[in-house]
Amino acid sequence: MTASDIVGRLHHELGVVGLASIAVLASAVLFLVVMLKPLEARNADLERQLALNTRENATTDAALLRASTPSAKMAAFYHFLASGRQTTDWLDRLYAVGKDAGVELQSAEYRMQDTGTRIDRYEVRVPLRGNYAQIRTFLNNALVEIPVLSLDEVRFKREHASDAQVEAEVHLTFHLVKSVTP
Repeated sequence: MTASDIVGRLHHELGVVGLASIAVLASAVLFLVVMLKPLEARNADLERQLALNTRENATTDAALLRASTPSAKMAAFYHFLASGRQTTDWLDRLYAVGKDAGVELQSAEYRMQDTGTRIDRYEVRVPLRGNYAQIRTFLNNALVEIPVLSLDEVRFKREHASDAQVEAEVHLTFHLVKSVTP
């Protein structure tokens, strides 16, 4: 019996709808084996990596983990911002990030804003020179490496559209927890 004989016999016994059903089932099995199984395996790998990273980055302070009251949440927030570093340490880190990114940090304007709360705002306006990618790298790395830093404003200026160098004025703010003196 040849393959055409088998198909002819199935067509006679099952009809067109039956053959179409078998084709759909075969396609579903093929899709499951070829597409879904590898994706499920990749998903399981990613979930294991996520669980591992979450465990590594999780805080071990049980009081912070159970922070359910507003006052406990505020305490956790202040604990996050309180790094024990001085303003000059953060500025040194900012200039190091700029140097690593190849950005030319020119003279900056500094201003401490007393907010009347436990957090002071140390504002920095700094003009930068570099290409767009360098400036973007600098800003990304600064925000990642300095957890008390926020980016408030960026202005780009280019003399000519063909210029590779971009001038930018960046307004950054360090959010610093006031040291409590008894």
